[in-house]
Amino acid sequence: FDSVALAAVAMASTLTIGEAYMRTSLVDADSAKEARYPPLSSFITEGELMRKCCFNVRQPLTPPPFLVSSALFLCCTILDHVTPSSYLKFSSSTAHIRELEEKNLVVIHNVLSVKTLKHARENIEKLSDAMDVTNHLNECDVRQDQILSIRESDHSEQGVHGDALIHCVKLLRGIPFLLNKFHYLTSHSYLVPKQCQLARYKPDGSSVYVRHLDRCNLSMNEMGVVEFLRASDYRGRVVTAILYLNKSDWDSGGELRVFDHHEKGEERDEKGLDIIPTGGKLILFDSSKVEHQVLASYGDDPRYALTCWVNGILT
Repeated sequence: FDSVALAAVAMASTLTIGEAYMRTSLVDADSAKEARYPPLSSFITEGELMRKCCFNVRQPLTPPPFLVSSALFLCCTILDHVTPSSYLKFSSSTAHIRELEEKNLVVIHNVLSVKTLKHARENIEKLSDAMDVTNHLNECDVRQDQILSIRESDHSEQGVHGDALIHCVKLLRGIPFLLNKFHYLTSHSYLVPKQCQLARYKPDGSSVYVRHLDRCNLSMNEMGVVEFLRASDYRGRVVTAILYLNKSDWDSGGELRVFDHHEKGEERDEKGLDIIPTGGKLILFDSSKVEHQVLASYGDDPRYALTCWVNGILT
C-alpha cells in the first residue's frame, strides 16, 4: 500500500508541476529571429538603403541588390501599415535602443499610419462582446480593465481579428529582433510569447491599474514550487512593449504614469512621469526596473492598449 501511495503522490506531483509549466505563455514561444516582422525589422537591417528609398519612392526601383529592399518598402507603403516617416525614425540610427538602455524607457510616436490605426480600431470594436466577459480574470482591487489575448492564429466569434490588429501584434513581437540587431546590452536570449494582451479601460473615471512592476522578483521559497513554475513567464520578463490603439488626438486621461528606477535603500519616486496614450504611440521599457500605473480615463471612448512582454535573461 505504501508503495502504491508513494507512486500516486509522485505521479500527482509530476502532473501538477507539468500543468503549472504548461499554463505559462512560454510553452510555444518563438525566438527573436522567428518573431521577426519585415515591415518593422527588414528595413532596419537595410537601414541606409531604406532611407534612400523613402526619400524618393516614385523613382524606378534600383537594380539588385537593392531590388528586394525597395520592393519591400513599396509593398508596405501600399498596404499602408507603416508610415514613411516611421521608416526614417527607426532606420536613421540606434538612438531608441541606446535611450532604452540609458533611461530604461523610450517613447516612439506615430508608429502606425492614420489609416492603419483607423482599421485597427475598427477591428477591436468587433471584439467588444468578447471583452465584456473578461473582467473577472483580474483582481478588482488591482486593476479594473478588461483583457483579451490576441494571437495571429486566433479566431473570434466574429471571424478573424482583422489585418490591421494582427499587424500590430506582429509589430510588437518583432521588437526583440531589433534589440538583438542593435546590441541592446541590458538583456539577451529572448523568448517571444505568441500572444499579446489587448486591454480596455472603460471611460468611467474609476478604472485604473495600481502601481506595479511587470517582472516578478520573488524566489521559489517565497512563492512555492507550483506558483513559481506557473509564473515562469512573469519572472522572465525583461522588456515591455505597449502600443496604444486610441484616437490620434486622445485627450481623455488614462495616462501611463512611469516612475524612475530606484535601488533598495534609495528614495522612491512618488511623482512619476505621465505619458498620454495617444493612438499609434509605442512605449518600450525595462520590465525589471520601471514601476508604472494606469490612471483613470473619461469621456466617450474606452482606452485601448496592446502589450507584449518579452522574456529573456538580464545581463
